[in-house]
Amino acid sequence: MSEIGLLFLIVLATIALFVWNRLPLVVVAMGSALALYATGILTLNEVFRGFGDPVVMFVASLFIVTAGLEATGVTAWLGQVFERIVSGDADRLLVIGMVAVAVLCPLINASGAIGALLPVVMLMVVRLGAQPARFLMPMAFASGAGAHLALTGAPKNVLIADAAGDYGPRAIGFFEFALVGVPLLIGTIAIVLLLGKRLVPEREAPSLPRDLSRHAETLVEQYRLTGDVFVLVLTPTSPLLGTPVDALPLDDALRLVTVSDPAGTPRLLGLLRDGDRIVVRGTAEAADAFAAAHGLTTRAMTGDEAAGKLINRMAGVAEAVIPQRSPFIGIRVFPGMVNATGDLVIMAVQRRGEDLVGEVTLESGDHVLVQGTWSALRRHESRAGVLIVDRPDALRRQLVPLGNGAKSVLLIVAAMVVAIASGVVAPSVATVLAAGAMLVLRLIGVDEAFRSINWTTVILIAAMFPLSTALVATGAAQLVADSVVETIGAGSPRLLLAMIFLLAVVMGVVVSNTATTMILLPITILSAAAFEVSPMPALMALSVATSASFLTPVSTTSNTMVMGPAGYRFADYWPLGLPLTAWYFVVAVFLVPLIWGF
Repeated sequence: MSEIGLLFLIVLATIALFVWNRLPLVVVAMGSALALYATGILTLNEVFRGFGDPVVMFVASLFIVTAGLEATGVTAWLGQVFERIVSGDADRLLVIGMVAVAVLCPLINASGAIGALLPVVMLMVVRLGAQPARFLMPMAFASGAGAHLALTGAPKNVLIADAAGDYGPRAIGFFEFALVGVPLLIGTIAIVLLLGKRLVPEREAPSLPRDLSRHAETLVEQYRLTGDVFVLVLTPTSPLLGTPVDALPLDDALRLVTVSDPAGTPRLLGLLRDGDRIVVRGTAEAADAFAAAHGLTTRAMTGDEAAGKLINRMAGVAEAVIPQRSPFIGIRVFPGMVNATGDLVIMAVQRRGEDLVGEVTLESGDHVLVQGTWSALRRHESRAGVLIVDRPDALRRQLVPLGNGAKSVLLIVAAMVVAIASGVVAPSVATVLAAGAMLVLRLIGVDEAFRSINWTTVILIAAMFPLSTALVATGAAQLVADSVVETIGAGSPRLLLAMIFLLAVVMGVVVSNTATTMILLPITILSAAAFEVSPMPALMALSVATSASFLTPVSTTSNTMVMGPAGYRFADYWPLGLPLTAWYFVVAVFLVPLIWGF
């Protein structure tokens, strides 16, 4: 069998195994790549070259950038904005999500748009009590229209614009792509709203983020941090000014809960200052007497204030459970106790739901509520001997909008966007630099950065590159393209646009839209010359066609990125993808010639 024949067998087998859905996607993709090596179609270096491709580094570093946005509360702020706009309406979230992805595409391309909005939409879906499957596929498909809102929407746009300048009357303008991009987006939204509920499968996501929006209030109720809890505020005339925090003269009637500065940062060591808040637990009479004796103002702790004290921009809490065989069993602790490193304070201890008062000896199953700065909590959360109920980072991402480091992250992302949009550096370089800057500035930890990368997506993208390389290197793609163009003969110029569209869609199932554009560009230009028509409509039809990648999850990076979080299967894409492809066909064949005449 010829080399091209073997290649077509591998392509068909790969697609069949993807549709069968009995093997992990990464196993099928890697098996496809190794089959190309086993048959001698590609060398070993060519098979694994995809793992060093700039696109792979772009996607991997983009996950880290997205994690930085989450860790500093930028996505929490976006979630609050979305929540106000959505107001509990699922269809409104669907439309806003699609529009947001499309608008972001010219700034940080499709993968960046999906990466930035994915955690926001996942959280909103949880709060709506829905599954992400209904929302994520339409968002990924909307990126196809978003790629046509400006020249920077996709790398292939630059190829199309340059070819128009070289072989047509002029280059295509920066926003000229929007003449088809806006109709594509409007049509995509309309089709999704009309057919989405019937065509997008109802899949259950493998994992969903917990809705922690009421977490602080829940802890306040569970540990009864109101009622007998009081806030004592230091005044400029208080004799306690300059007193060490650990030397507060509290008697048995009052128990220290925590001390914080006016901004909410726990002050566990050092000296008391004007404006510091001393939170104590005891009777109202004891709190009033202590305040009067030491020049303090006092007030009862309200539920909202207690929640704000627990979790704010500066500090958070962690609920730790003492497991069996923990080295902490037998250690004596008490509320208000500061740990050995001086960066965490014990706020409460419970045993089987009952508060433990005064000094207690820890036993297996005890719950200990500790507070500290977010960085301190992150340092201690993996300590052996305790089980953390909810990771502090998960709390901060949902509950602290625009927290510490948010300005730095936004500046880094803005610089990344400008670098990508202006073409100063390659997108992969810009995202790697952005991810590196977040690590250097400690806006996100190294372990957290690695956890944030969806390795299935990264490996799948890298493992599919050899198939694309083989289609080009063996001449298989060129053979198919030439054969199809020959069948056109002397037909209508619109028939040329239709054939270009169909060929691009078929190739786009296994070949990236950039590679498809590069393969079909010379054929498109030569065919337009043979028809003695302007290449402009043919080039724009090719641009629209290479964005119509809706039939499989491996057609585009955007499709792949939403597959895991939503729980989609390989065959879930084409039911909604077909009507969208039909709409793109209408735009490419009938609308494009009206804007760029033959």
